[in-house]
Amino acid sequence: MPASLYLRPSPRAFFLLTPKHALVFRQPSASEASASKSVVVAEWLPLEEVETQDLIKIHGGVDGVLGVGSVPSERSPVPEIFLFISTNSTPLPPLLPNSPLRPSKLLSVQFHSLSSSAWDPPDWTSLANAARAEQMGLDWEDEYENVSATWNAAGGSTTPSSQYPHPCLGMKKYLESGGFFFAEGCKWDISSRLSPTSNWIKEASSSPSDRVGGHPLEGFDERFVWNKSLLEPFLEFRKGLGEDMRRELDNAALLIPIIQGFCGALPISPSSSSSSSLSSLALISRLSWKRAGARFRTRGIDDDGQVANFVESELIYSSGEMTMSYVQVRGSVPVFWGQPVGGLGTLNQKVEITRPAQATQPAFDKHFLELLEHYNSIHAVNLLGQKDAESMLSNAYSSHLSSLKRTLQDTPSEEKDRADIADRGTLELTAYDFHSAVRSGGNEAVRYDLDRRLREVVRSREKFGWTVVDMGSGDVIEQQQGVFRTNCLDCLDRTNYVQDVISSLTLSAFLETYVSPTLASSPTLWSAHRSLWADNGDRLSKIYAGTGAINTSATRSGKKTFAGLLSDATKSVGRAYVNNFQDKGKQMAIDLLLGMMVGQRRVVLWDPVSESVQAALIQREGEYTSHRHVSIFSGTWNLNGKAPNEPLDPWLFPPDTADPDIYMIAFQEIVELTAGQILQTDPAKRRMWEKYIMDTFNNRKPSQYLLLRSDQLVGTAIIIIVKSPLLPHIRRIESATKKTGLSGLSGNKGGVSVRFELFDTSICLVTCHLAAGFGNVQDRNADWRTVVKGLRFQRGRGIEDHEIAIWGADFNYRISMANQEVRDLVERGDLHRLLESDQLLGAMENGDVFGGYDEGPVTFPPTYKYDNGTSNYDSSEKQRVPAWTDRILFKGAALRLKEYSRSELMTSDHRPVYAVFDATIREVDHVKRDGIAKELVHGFVREGGSQKLEGIVGVEVGEKSARETTRGLAKIDRATSRPSPRLPPRPSSSTSLNSLAEKASPTLATGRISSVHNLQAPPHTSASNSLRALATSRASGSEGLNGQRRTPPIPPRPSVSPRPPTASTTKPKQVPAPPRSRSVSNLSNHTESSISPVSPTTTGEFVVVPSSTNGAARRAPPLPPRVNSVSQSASHPPPAPSAAAAKATPRSAPPVPRKSLDLNGSPPSGLMSPVDPDVVMQKIKAGMGTPVSRPIPARPQVERGEGSVVSMVRALNANNEGGGWKAKEKGKVEGKTPGESVKEPESSTSGLERDVRDAVGGDVFGKTEAAAKKKPPPAVPKKPVTLQKASDPASGETR
Repeated sequence: MPASLYLRPSPRAFFLLTPKHALVFRQPSASEASASKSVVVAEWLPLEEVETQDLIKIHGGVDGVLGVGSVPSERSPVPEIFLFISTNSTPLPPLLPNSPLRPSKLLSVQFHSLSSSAWDPPDWTSLANAARAEQMGLDWEDEYENVSATWNAAGGSTTPSSQYPHPCLGMKKYLESGGFFFAEGCKWDISSRLSPTSNWIKEASSSPSDRVGGHPLEGFDERFVWNKSLLEPFLEFRKGLGEDMRRELDNAALLIPIIQGFCGALPISPSSSSSSSLSSLALISRLSWKRAGARFRTRGIDDDGQVANFVESELIYSSGEMTMSYVQVRGSVPVFWGQPVGGLGTLNQKVEITRPAQATQPAFDKHFLELLEHYNSIHAVNLLGQKDAESMLSNAYSSHLSSLKRTLQDTPSEEKDRADIADRGTLELTAYDFHSAVRSGGNEAVRYDLDRRLREVVRSREKFGWTVVDMGSGDVIEQQQGVFRTNCLDCLDRTNYVQDVISSLTLSAFLETYVSPTLASSPTLWSAHRSLWADNGDRLSKIYAGTGAINTSATRSGKKTFAGLLSDATKSVGRAYVNNFQDKGKQMAIDLLLGMMVGQRRVVLWDPVSESVQAALIQREGEYTSHRHVSIFSGTWNLNGKAPNEPLDPWLFPPDTADPDIYMIAFQEIVELTAGQILQTDPAKRRMWEKYIMDTFNNRKPSQYLLLRSDQLVGTAIIIIVKSPLLPHIRRIESATKKTGLSGLSGNKGGVSVRFELFDTSICLVTCHLAAGFGNVQDRNADWRTVVKGLRFQRGRGIEDHEIAIWGADFNYRISMANQEVRDLVERGDLHRLLESDQLLGAMENGDVFGGYDEGPVTFPPTYKYDNGTSNYDSSEKQRVPAWTDRILFKGAALRLKEYSRSELMTSDHRPVYAVFDATIREVDHVKRDGIAKELVHGFVREGGSQKLEGIVGVEVGEKSARETTRGLAKIDRATSRPSPRLPPRPSSSTSLNSLAEKASPTLATGRISSVHNLQAPPHTSASNSLRALATSRASGSEGLNGQRRTPPIPPRPSVSPRPPTASTTKPKQVPAPPRSRSVSNLSNHTESSISPVSPTTTGEFVVVPSSTNGAARRAPPLPPRVNSVSQSASHPPPAPSAAAAKATPRSAPPVPRKSLDLNGSPPSGLMSPVDPDVVMQKIKAGMGTPVSRPIPARPQVERGEGSVVSMVRALNANNEGGGWKAKEKGKVEGKTPGESVKEPESSTSGLERDVRDAVGGDVFGKTEAAAKKKPPPAVPKKPVTLQKASDPASGETR
């Protein structure tokens, strides 16, 4: 049902309005949620309960909501919450003749921030201000004409966040690529194949109460719903609704599950020789999101058994009497393998298996057991050829499948019953070299082989059958008993052609059996069939590889053409370009859409019970968490291109050391660094060393260790070996490389890393080879920074995102001493003096590299450079200075160094170094954790949870369910919070103070409410008041040279239960202003005791944390730039922040030497929105010239009962002109009482800045007097005529 999207600027919320209801989305207010996580609130309200007066229509004809997600951005260190809205789609032909089962293709998506107005289009500001002006009976254009002219003359941007790219642009491009579909009106489950458990033909014609499988939102196949994680908060909200309201929400069809893949349907015209009823042919392909990604970035299988490019394709033929469904699947070869991401290797398709067979088998078994569970029987058809790369994958595939079949056959029946695999069908594999068959007999040979020669394929095709639905009764009368799983290298071109052939053979058999043998030979039918499969192949190829399918001419016409060959060649080159230069951004968009990027947080539905349960779970972590101790060996050795020629036992098995559980073995210069090796890395040398190392392990510790993962960047390689019992507990193994040679173009220098998760602890192991040269310290520092910042794993993970990080590498840092002096000190064993001149230690002490890392005590001689095969340092002409180039550094509270030494192997000109660590690994019992969570929920609600909740939020809660508790809480909070004053919205590049007030609005988590007071807009004020507020905020900006605005303190709100509101005209209690002081410590200390701590709260831009309780003065965290307001009272001193807040602040803002702001406090009343968007004041300064000579000073105490900003300014100006207040304040210096007469030191600080600082009793501009002397006074734009008159109506003078 089409709906319209509306925005309420303050408190910020989005309304999706239907003819009868409104679906409301927002974030909870500060009084509702205090958890530092992403929380969303949804409300389903009758339209008559919605106050639409202040709503702004921003889009009509909206399809519905795709979900809500947290998205990291450059603007804020905290991910922002965005609402995903489908704004345009096109309906496709129905799947069945004269049926409501119609898919729609997604065409356009919009992303709207729930937490900030910074990403709003600029026209929304005009709409909001025009609406307010119209309500007040004002002419918007005349009122703000002068301000707009001044703004444009200063070069102001109309796009608030133009300095930052929109964080959702990549997702928008991906969602609008033409490959996403949804069921029109959500009348049927587009994600599930036709089956007895998902008979959407029958359910579409049944009433909701008669549906066997429930609503499509309840039983969809989560493997194929791409916005599953985005919809989860709203699906939880839907479950909390009453039955009637849930039915109304379902009828509105505002929550939209989407699939990616292909949907198409073609009618088949009736003929005289066949049935007179109209028939149709349709094809749906559903791409799984569980291992989603671009072609060369996502290959093979993962530890959960999910494979890349897994697609379920369903052919649907329908006549007037029955409908047939036939399902096939495709997916990448289910082993751990990969291909090079860039370079000419993309065209050569060089394949590497990245994990040994023993480490691959568990994931392989998971994959096929899951397929057996879904489809009963599986017949795999492997189309890979006999080339080196493909034959290696084929051999591994068949070996693993044979192992699985033996395991299933040898498993006792009792164990099969426990594993729920006793009733599953058969598992077969057929290897078929597609290219060889086409070369010998053309494409027709493939059809002949699948139809006749390959008897095992024919038998499976006859045994599997198809699914048939009787259109009269809607019942499933026959069910498909198995599927073909087809694969090639990419699962695109060859796979699509073979699936087309198998589909045509099955459809022909069905028509001959059930419909008409004549129809089975209809040219119209088979033309439609070829067209659907060709379009399907093109679409799936564009999704995965970036271009249309190769070999599509054979699919469409049944034979190869010259034009088709030229097209295929062009597509191959296009794929290479796309995969090298565009897939990185595409992969990031996919990970963001699926919520898998580092920094993203799961968005949850607000529920006070859930928040309390989560807090209690953290406190009881010890009950479900245990710790294990594992030993980690880290070794590094620069091989100088040499092959192994001596035993490795002294290095890999140190004396008096227990056998380590994990080995990290790092090599540098594993190959000679020649031009050919740099252009195309040869893994042969690495494999030779891998075999030599594994032979060493097997000779000493037979069958105890296995090779887990290895990777290589030219001469730098890393090999990970683990004990066999640890293998089942290791997950998410990835490797990554980063080049640093020749400014990142060459891999002769760079880094290689492997990361994985052992139980519930993340581990990252890194090696690198940095710039050589005695004096190139800065180059080495730069190389290290390049590796740390540029080496990225999947989903944006970096080295620093792990609990344990170990570097073992040739860092190439030298000893800054003369050659002979170094040799003499080494000879005497005076290592202490050598370490004083060590370049690496010096760089670490200066903070240039390895911040937070440790190194063990260096008790061994320098490891570089020796004459090969000897214990003599370099005696060649170069006479290189001995140095500790080979080092091991580590980070992680769970690590304890046990040994750090070197081994006396002489194969290379370096000596190998090793370190042994004891690591404490965290293991979470998730079953026990879930049990404790359930216990907490029941105990919280049934055994005194109401009183606990009452103590937390200060309201009375009855003995109800958790959901009813939430509703009652929201109603009470709504009634108590409605009259609190709020700032109107300000469209700016960073959220202004009013965006904080938006989050303080009361709300309801679920269900219908009896009143909607919180939907009311703030009281209206005059346009001149609005202008005066704007002028005051601009005049008080006092920007520094970087153009960033500083924020005045907001009075704190005590953390007590809500009290009945007072009238807006009631004067607040006057509190004496604190004495003026330029000392940051004094400014922090004098209010410490009166501050109530607040809980951490996500504001959408930053995190507010509890203030320190020890009274220590701390600097407040820097806040994003925003518009100032000097109307804040100095009567309420702000709280001090904790140290944790400084870590979550934006990098661009400098520290502000003042108290932390209470972001949950209520802002002053009587303010209106500024007339135009927030801009960078640096541009205004450049275009405005000299600042105004007579700024309006702020007043320390303003009675709010006096009303508007205009009256405040009048009083201040009168006081200033009389000289009374300012004369009294003049002369105050630090350490003097107000009564003392002391000459004020001269300062370049502007008059306005001094006055405002004096008024609030501190340095609100974020700088001291000394710092102020270095910065010129800010430029203030000329005030509009209306404002000038309003400032002194008696005289009419321009001020």
